[in-house]
Amino acid sequence: MIHIETDRLILRLVPLAGLASTAAGNIKATQGLVGEKLPEEWFDDSWVYKMRYDQWLADPTYAPWSIRAIASKETGDIVGNMNCHHKPMPFLLNGKERLATEVGYTIFEAYRRQGIAYEAIIAFIAWAKTQGLEGVILSIQPTNRPSLALALKLGATQIGSQIDERDGPEDIYYFDIA
Repeated sequence: MIHIETDRLILRLVPLAGLASTAAGNIKATQGLVGEKLPEEWFDDSWVYKMRYDQWLADPTYAPWSIRAIASKETGDIVGNMNCHHKPMPFLLNGKERLATEVGYTIFEAYRRQGIAYEAIIAFIAWAKTQGLEGVILSIQPTNRPSLALALKLGATQIGSQIDERDGPEDIYYFDIA
């Protein structure tokens, strides 16, 4: 399994069985596969885990881009998660093609405003560059001020807007990492 580490965090790739147990709401099995200090919030979006499970089964090369548990090195607490909506693929912007993916993340309530999302994304990008990734896409609800500030800190610029059938209005941001 491909884990990514920072000074404070471990971005632990969730195994296929962990995605399945999360989607099924099996807390004990998921704790054994993901981490004992797994908060209830982990299960809030179990549909996402099912979707990533299906993606992984359909295309095993998607695996390293799937859901990662964000764990505190110091405490072992699972403080959030992140994932790519798809494996890197050609993305055309302003006549220039880049290999890009859309990244999503959640930091659980008790751990917000501590720089965890920024640290996790920067570490993930460092790894992703070694895999050929050249750009990152973020879809952010216009009212999510912390995520908008993070996008700007990462050097992202807004390239569009959309209405997501599940999340409603989203602004689309992009930044180069190459």
